[in-house]
Amino acid sequence: MSEYFRKYIKKEHYSNHYSNLKFKTSFRNCILEALKRRQWKEVEGDDWDIMWAEKEWIHEVMDHTHLQPNQKINHFRNHYELTRKDLMIKNLKRFKRNLERENKMEEANNYNFFPQTFHLPSEYPIFCEEFKRQSQNGESKTPWIMKPIGKSQGKGIFIFNKIQSISQWKNTLRFNQEAQQAESYIVQKYIADPLLIGGKKFDMRIYLLCTSYQPLTLYLYRTGFARFTHHRYDNEDISNTYVHLTNVAIQKTSDNYDEKLGGKWNLQTLKLFLMTKFGQEKVAETFYNIQMLMIRSLQAVQKIIINDKHCFELYGFDILLDASLKPWLLEVNASPSMTSNTPIDFELKCGLLDDVFTIIDLEKVLTGNEEQIGGFDLVCKGNPIKLPLNSTFTTYLGSFNNRQQQLKKIAKSTALRLAQTYQEIQTKSVGDGSKNQKEKEEKEKQQQRSTSKGPQSMQNGINNKIGMQPKQNSIIKRNGTNLPALGTLQYKTNVKRQPLQNAVQVQPAQIQQINSNKKINEEQTLTPNQKLQQLTIDNKLSTFQPYKQQSQYNDVMGMSNRNLQRNEE
Repeated sequence: MSEYFRKYIKKEHYSNHYSNLKFKTSFRNCILEALKRRQWKEVEGDDWDIMWAEKEWIHEVMDHTHLQPNQKINHFRNHYELTRKDLMIKNLKRFKRNLERENKMEEANNYNFFPQTFHLPSEYPIFCEEFKRQSQNGESKTPWIMKPIGKSQGKGIFIFNKIQSISQWKNTLRFNQEAQQAESYIVQKYIADPLLIGGKKFDMRIYLLCTSYQPLTLYLYRTGFARFTHHRYDNEDISNTYVHLTNVAIQKTSDNYDEKLGGKWNLQTLKLFLMTKFGQEKVAETFYNIQMLMIRSLQAVQKIIINDKHCFELYGFDILLDASLKPWLLEVNASPSMTSNTPIDFELKCGLLDDVFTIIDLEKVLTGNEEQIGGFDLVCKGNPIKLPLNSTFTTYLGSFNNRQQQLKKIAKSTALRLAQTYQEIQTKSVGDGSKNQKEKEEKEKQQQRSTSKGPQSMQNGINNKIGMQPKQNSIIKRNGTNLPALGTLQYKTNVKRQPLQNAVQVQPAQIQQINSNKKINEEQTLTPNQKLQQLTIDNKLSTFQPYKQQSQYNDVMGMSNRNLQRNEE
């Protein structure tokens, strides 16, 4: 991680700690330095988390390799649809034609940022016709530039303004009819009026990171640089490559090469200089057009590129400004040079790569909704992102790169969020543990209860088996005058339970004893009025006998002889 993430985030809060991550690469430049600064481990085998591979490895090995879910690689499978010169022009032309067919003329007119281009040798006759037409219109001195489609760093590039030059090249060096395959080139109309600073030509190298094509997710790096030639521009001297080509690999061989500055300007310095010469509004519009040029280039190949969650791509756009500040797309590099020639260039590229690895987020600490990470600004997520109307900028390209302050800020907020998440997980785990302990104790209590009820359950099972029914309270039906009042309950008997073997048969003596006990219990529970009514019914008193009734009444009401004597006195 960046030093600020390592400083503020505790080790236990990481989902995947940086000390456990492994990388593989064959580069020995700023790429290796940036990877080691993050304290990742370098490996040689296939057990890696991220691989910074060469383009040839993608073509030869990746299609036959199964990547693990955690592995990341720095190229999409068919990245050449945008990064090969001929295919880039082919896809841009095709996308523009499709917009015109859909009657989206305004959008189609925006795809005018690449020069007129032909593919050789397949389009050689068409190119000859166009060359003759321009010659007839008085444009005979218009130069054209030839570029091999499979080379970089300015190799094989030359400029011409006469058709005889290309004819001689075709017949003698490159295009042999007897050869089975001819080397492919593109020929472009040369931009003869480039913007000059100090009388020297320059172009710009700008970095764009693509993490996904579905949806199209792009991050634009604020800092780039301008590459200058070391010779004054001369449109007549078309054979001098030091005058027309800004590639560092070519300029390094010049006698005028400045090793201290490397022939480079910081993009912010270039933007400030242009503001002093052309004004803030004009320059802001130019840099916004550069940003939209880069987004539209990837939109043109969005449906062609094979999207893969394991892949990401850091593109290096080469853009040229003409005298009217119109941006022109020269080419897109899939592997922009990460070799530095000055200390400033070294720190720029190491910081750029560190921010790329932060966005890839192998440690799983970011939310994915960040609008700025280090020096990268999110410029597209499905659709281009526009700044607020009250913003003083239309784009952050070329503005002050506050990556140190931004990384410190996002590291603090990320550390706080991870700490809260970690605390919630710990609290939840403790709650789940206590809940499980309570459930375990309840289960043990239930088991103890079921064990204590075992003998009684066995006895009930035996009783049911031999036909004895449990004693129940029932309502006695009123069938005669000798029965108690309706609703009176039949009470339990005091008969002792007989042994199981004699429980089915009941003896007559036991029945008589049961009836006697039943009668005693009923008499004990009757109220005095009920006892008097019962006495009247039992003795069947049909005549009026006052003294006898009074005596029985006294007995029923519990009046003693003593109370009776007191009444007589």
